Parts: sequence; C-alpha cells; structure tokens
Amino acid sequence: MAIIKGSSAIASVNFDDTSEVGITFTSQDTEYKFLAQDVDLVRRGLESTLAKNESVGRLIADYRKSGQLTQV
Repeated sequence: MAIIKGSSAIASVNFDDTSEVGITFTSQDTEYKFLAQDVDLVRRGLESTLAKNESVGRLIADYRKSGQLTQV
C-alpha cells in the first residue's frame, strides 16, 4: 500500500496480485476498487508522480478518464 502524503484528493493506493487497484480518497475512509488495463503502467506512473512530487489526484483522474482505470 502506498500512503500518499500531501495529496488533497488521494489518501492511499493499494496494489494486489491481480489487476485490481484500491484507491482511498481523502474525503472518505472507504477503499474503492478499480480494474487496471495495465497495472504495471499504473504502478510506474504512481511511482514517477510521487518522485516528481506531482499531483496524484490528477494522475488517477487522467487514468479514469482514459479508461486505464475502471471502477468495479
């Protein structure tokens, strides 16, 4: 699980052994499940975004908009 510090939208992102990604938003304690088309791409994107101190919320929103992440 990746705890996200400094994000106003995303509290944590959880990867499991499948293509499911769990995302907890800062507004709720509930983890929402998403299906990733390419879980490695999402993981690398998250790691890169965190390393650059960029917006994780924007990254997740872009992945949802493009269809890379689909809520299940």
